Amino acid sequence: MKITNSLLRRFLLLLSKMLPKKYYDEIFVGEFIICVDLKMLNLKKTALSYKHGFLPFEYIWFDLEHNDYRNYIPTRSNYQRRRINGSYNAILGNKILFEKHLKSVITGIDKLHVVESLAYVENGFLHSLNEDVISGDIDSLIGVLEKSDIIIKPISGDAGVGFECLSCRESNLFINHQSVSCDFLKSHIKKLDNYLIQRRIIQKGFAGEIYSGSVNTMRIATMIDPDTGRPFIAYAVHRFGSRQSGFVDNVGKGGITAEIDLNTGRLSMAHLYTKKGHRETFEDHPESKIKIYNQQIPNWAELKRKITEMTGRMPYLIYVGWDFVLSDGELYVLEGNVSPGLGLVQLYNPMKEYPEAWKFFRHYGYIN
Repeated sequence: MKITNSLLRRFLLLLSKMLPKKYYDEIFVGEFIICVDLKMLNLKKTALSYKHGFLPFEYIWFDLEHNDYRNYIPTRSNYQRRRINGSYNAILGNKILFEKHLKSVITGIDKLHVVESLAYVENGFLHSLNEDVISGDIDSLIGVLEKSDIIIKPISGDAGVGFECLSCRESNLFINHQSVSCDFLKSHIKKLDNYLIQRRIIQKGFAGEIYSGSVNTMRIATMIDPDTGRPFIAYAVHRFGSRQSGFVDNVGKGGITAEIDLNTGRLSMAHLYTKKGHRETFEDHPESKIKIYNQQIPNWAELKRKITEMTGRMPYLIYVGWDFVLSDGELYVLEGNVSPGLGLVQLYNPMKEYPEAWKFFRHYGYIN
């Protein structure tokens, strides 16, 4: 009988419930099954990928046919330890709580900010978080929209899911570039539940010059050293949007990525990686034609100092993947991620080549 993707997915779902605990994680199994594609990765390699704890496309990303899988942190292990921050994960899981907490923590750190929210929508009702918006009055929100673009995103969640950009051009309203009427926009907002509303950041400086169609973020992971209690930056990557990714720079949606050298702040060659195993490498952004390779992030040493100072004030957040926006020397904390995806950094180098991070992962049992 010919094995199809559908048959293999059903088999994996059944098998996952029978496997020893070390081979099972609910989120990992769900993602693995979705990503199975025998045209991309044959049956034998798909099985090896699952056995060693990697998603099918990661087998290709990391070239595990030639590289030793033991030098990488498996995605399954990363997901299995997503509760590493204990109850403090709640700070990262809710964007309103995150914003309120971070604002109090970063007080006094020069040119470091948390992105502030205008309002949130709960069961279709608009709740104000800013004096420019009146609770229950969507017209007041449209008044803000006439002065600046607005983004709407789920209070909980990541990966750019549910993200929308609202804009007003010459009295015409748009949702993600699609023209809508005022009544449609109001009706759309009233259908939302647990969504956050913020002004869109207009990014200035080198990252905005490389690509202006999205807010381009730095994913910078921080850890607390288990022996010394000292905060440190484990790894860092810069992301840039594209026409395919839209207003977000998410790599899974078509964004471009480049590694940040932790010592110099210079960018590597840029890459486009897809979950179908497709890979491309660029010196310049493929659409703007502005150089990415070897670009220097301005004031990198000072940015690192601010980030480690911020992290040192929250030693209870043992491991976080932060998303930062750099704009004209101002650094904005956009969000923090629990168990951030490691494919973003390990597609450049195996985690074993980051000694401090490797020691951290070994201490907390990520490595068998």
